[in-house]
Amino acid sequence: MADYQSILSISVLHEYYNASSDGLAPICLMPDRETVFLLRQYGILLKSRQGFTQLIVDTVRFSDLADLTAELIFRFYLVSTDPGFRNITKMPDMFDISILNAKFTDSPEVDITAEHWVDVNQLNASTAIDSAVIHNKNFIGLLTISIPKSHCTLQKKNIIVQFNAISAYLKYYIFSLSGKKNLNIPHSFTEQEPEQVSNKAARIFMSNNPLPLRKTYAESFSLFDANNVMIKSLPLPVPDNISTFSVEGLTTSIAHIYVN
Repeated sequence: MADYQSILSISVLHEYYNASSDGLAPICLMPDRETVFLLRQYGILLKSRQGFTQLIVDTVRFSDLADLTAELIFRFYLVSTDPGFRNITKMPDMFDISILNAKFTDSPEVDITAEHWVDVNQLNASTAIDSAVIHNKNFIGLLTISIPKSHCTLQKKNIIVQFNAISAYLKYYIFSLSGKKNLNIPHSFTEQEPEQVSNKAARIFMSNNPLPLRKTYAESFSLFDANNVMIKSLPLPVPDNISTFSVEGLTTSIAHIYVN
């Protein structure tokens, strides 16, 4: 009877989502064609869920083949399942692709931060990418894994990929409390001039400085009228309500948050 065992796990994290229960990013890891062929050749199974993949082997078959192997190279496409993923991810340009290389040397643990980004057209010209993937606007990263002979064993190996989040000014649009005079949001928010949004008057409160974007924060933002709490927990920024603009080479992001 075959004995199956996990030899490699890949976890993809993102600062914005890290406060969630498991900290995993909304990323699907898809093997490229050569990797699919290699997995079949070695009888390796993939067990995947959002932001996580395991490579599971038949221990006897894998050990026999590993003895004849100088190096194993796997390549995975990282495709976001959240359409707003790019909006909250720190990268040079909106449609860049992260190049991630995980090479096992002395340790069975490899940590990588998404710091090397290339233009998608540059990537297409220099690397053979499946056409269906290169035209997928949610294609965010290319992960290449190199396992030298010394690590082609049943020892469990782990890869952690970390994406960083942008910082943004939080801009609250308050629609329902226009008659209150002393509204304020602690934590360094300042009231701005009112604005008209869809023919409705909104009071505007903006953070004095950009804040790191997070799905949840340790403390919530509250709206006060003098010393009375009007709204205990204001909504938090979401990926699809963020605008970015550049002035004299400096990029600024604003998270628009509407409170009815």
